[in-house]
Amino acid sequence: MSQHDLDIANQLFPATRTDLNNALKALGSTNSGTSVPSTTYANQLWVDTTNNKLNIRNEDNDANIEILELDQANDTVEYFKSDSVRTALIEFTDGDDALSIADGGGLTVSTSLDMNGKELILDLDGDSSITSDTDDQIDIKVGNTDVAHIVNTGVSQGALLNRNPTPIVINGDMRIAQRGDQTGITAGQYINIDRFFINMVNLGTWSFTQSTDNPGNGFGNSLKIDCTTADASPSAGDNFYLSMQTEGQNLQIMEKGTATARTSTLCYYIKSNKTGNYVVELWDRTNDRHVAKLVTISSANTWEKHVCNFPADTSGALANTNARSIMISWAFDSGTNFTSGTLPTTWASRVDANRFVGTNLGLGDNTANEVLITGVQWEMGTFTSDTTPPFQFEDAGTSLARCQRYFFKTFAQGTTPAQNTSDNNYLLAVGTDAGTQSHGSLNFPVLMRSSPTITTFNPFASNASARQPNSTTDVAYQSTTARDHSVGCTFQNTTTQSYHIHLTAVAEL
Repeated sequence: MSQHDLDIANQLFPATRTDLNNALKALGSTNSGTSVPSTTYANQLWVDTTNNKLNIRNEDNDANIEILELDQANDTVEYFKSDSVRTALIEFTDGDDALSIADGGGLTVSTSLDMNGKELILDLDGDSSITSDTDDQIDIKVGNTDVAHIVNTGVSQGALLNRNPTPIVINGDMRIAQRGDQTGITAGQYINIDRFFINMVNLGTWSFTQSTDNPGNGFGNSLKIDCTTADASPSAGDNFYLSMQTEGQNLQIMEKGTATARTSTLCYYIKSNKTGNYVVELWDRTNDRHVAKLVTISSANTWEKHVCNFPADTSGALANTNARSIMISWAFDSGTNFTSGTLPTTWASRVDANRFVGTNLGLGDNTANEVLITGVQWEMGTFTSDTTPPFQFEDAGTSLARCQRYFFKTFAQGTTPAQNTSDNNYLLAVGTDAGTQSHGSLNFPVLMRSSPTITTFNPFASNASARQPNSTTDVAYQSTTARDHSVGCTFQNTTTQSYHIHLTAVAEL
């Protein structure tokens, strides 16, 4: 080692020569030594041979700044930044020119980026990362949930391997309303918005309309439920809840009833003039099991996004058929027969007393009450409001076709099915069979879920008959002779006259 000040004293030449050589040796060895040189200068280099560190003197010449560490055993150089403690370390390895972040662990760069099976954390709270797993893929995680996979065939988007190719909830954006707005409803029935049903027992009178009031975010419509006759004191057996049902073959992704059963998340936007609690329930109609979550509307007349997480169920496998499977329900009012037990926060055999425990919204207690809902989506996995996958919007034609699997009408889409409603889309039956019968046929636009129930309408009169073309004469239509199946229907009548009719075909769950 060599240390020496860089001042050459005024002395005889031999001594000057020695002094000069020592100064040059100090420069050549970067002032290496076990202690700081006795004479220091601003920006002076010094190798601390005790700790194998290269230092540089600061501009004020009152402290040393550590630049790098010399690994004498492995002939490597490690660069680091230090305040009071070392916070990052980079190692350049001789021979393969690798870059390692040793203190953070696992990052090595040579000919490729190697995380050594570790996570690359992208944010401070550590819930966003890139991992290289043992399944020949790279997973991109947000909120500790996979949102994309990179495999040798490309990028598979989005939590999104966990999603069906099409949304599980059909018409969740409330875009399709084939039955038209409804008023004066006092009993359970399928309502104006396709795929949604109102379950109701003796709890007021209601209207159901397709509203343009929406929370934004790409939504144009919502379902508006409006109380028109109040019932402030429901009897024990009364209830009022919105629901939708799904075919079992569309829910195999849940893996329900297996050891690998999956959790799920239901989310939607809701708005009401009232605040309070209501229950969201999943009811497995095949195995008669249910699970529920109590949800709160916190702010009146404000769109809120509600997210309901449901646990997995390793009991009760779902039949892989077109039969009804799980029903989602929103309980907005209820009698004590449904609220006197304990809310099933884990899957259990259905008990009516447990279904809607905690519901106190009381939507039916005043005719000023209303609730609006849209953006209903059901995802496999557990999500928060921030990590829920984006709503899967479908084009209008696709959404309509999916709804027509359950309900089809010959009326124009903007026309509510009714007697004495022509709208120029009615069907024509023509007399055949040697003048003894008249026939008509219709192919449905999509394969219906099952053989539908056919209801006929007279386009030009308020009766169940059919109207002869260019005439005011009606002919009795024998609906009992209609033959129908899931791809189309034929209809006939024991008359020689042709006639016009409308019809609806229903194959709901």
